[in-house]
Amino acid sequence: MQFSYVALDPDGQRQRGVLTAESEREVVSALQLKRWQVVSVQARSEGLRVAATSARKSSASPQATALLIDELATLLESGVPLAESLATLVQGSDGHSVLAQVLAEVRGGSPFSTALGNGGLALPDYAVQLVRAGESTGNLAAALRAAAEHLETDRAFAQDARSALIYPAVLVGSGLLAVLVMFIFVVPRFAAILDNPKADLPLISKLVLGAGAWVTQHQAGVFVGLGVLVAMAVFAFRQTAVRAAGWELAARLPVLGAWVMHSEMARWASLFSVLLNSRVPLLQALGQANQTLRQQSLRGRANLVLSDVRGGKALSRALADHALLDATGLNLVRVGERAGVLGATVASLAKMHGNQSRTRLKRFLILLEPVAILLISLVLGSIMISVMLAITSLTNVL
Repeated sequence: MQFSYVALDPDGQRQRGVLTAESEREVVSALQLKRWQVVSVQARSEGLRVAATSARKSSASPQATALLIDELATLLESGVPLAESLATLVQGSDGHSVLAQVLAEVRGGSPFSTALGNGGLALPDYAVQLVRAGESTGNLAAALRAAAEHLETDRAFAQDARSALIYPAVLVGSGLLAVLVMFIFVVPRFAAILDNPKADLPLISKLVLGAGAWVTQHQAGVFVGLGVLVAMAVFAFRQTAVRAAGWELAARLPVLGAWVMHSEMARWASLFSVLLNSRVPLLQALGQANQTLRQQSLRGRANLVLSDVRGGKALSRALADHALLDATGLNLVRVGERAGVLGATVASLAKMHGNQSRTRLKRFLILLEPVAILLISLVLGSIMISVMLAITSLTNVL
């Protein structure tokens, strides 16, 4: 079993690491033989087995991938060699981990970044770029940790976006169900008024009662049609082109547009700072960060910035010429360029846009609830008013 430990050496320095032993007592004994004071010992085999098994079940799952990369970074930070760390993860999954191919290529002499790119993990390009930079600087553990953190950030952003869509979907679905119940069980009871030649029905009553009668006569077709529409909506949502079009549409809406912009810039700045702090060259870091932008207009301007920087223009000047950042963001970039801490200032920019993104999302959700309730109330109220007008017109005739 693998045990991670924390201990104090004879000089009082805190030491961390991983040992292979049969039991926790054996680890404590080995550390005491070195005259180290044991602080904590924790078995890691079960955690590694869970991470590797999760990745094996769903190699494309962002959460499982981030967890596996994080576990690998933890082993490397503890001083375990790369091949042994990979073997530990593979062994924890009974040899069926997606890292088995990576381990085979590493043992065959391939660089870890190349093996990772050819393996079964669905890693984005920037993660492989981070690993390659970690290899070149001799700090592979930190590069893997940064990749895992950014993968988790991307997953959290996607989860927030999905959560933001769940609530309006539930409201709209409930409203449609209520309208359907009204048309099937309530409105048809008054459809006979349409056959009364003496009833002077308003236009809205004729439309609602007629629609209710038609739905009653074609219930099977209505339910089949609704099922087909739901299936088509789910299928369309899974298409990359449809999601991209929906993202572009959201960017043009009054309230959602600001949230989309801040979300885009938060992800762009976050990855850009991680790559810069990992010693990735500026042009490569900027190119990788530009790939995270999903809005076409922003990506077009970002690519123009990359072309200008490649031509020798300063980054802050290129960003200002193409209006990719506001005044606050440009000042942060200028300060980072002058002080030589561009990665840190861009990280502050990412944090600023991330806070703005969360604020805009909360504002949208707060505004969405009363608007959705108002629209559903208007539809249901119109149906009830039309029925009452029909009853009133018939009462006048009698």
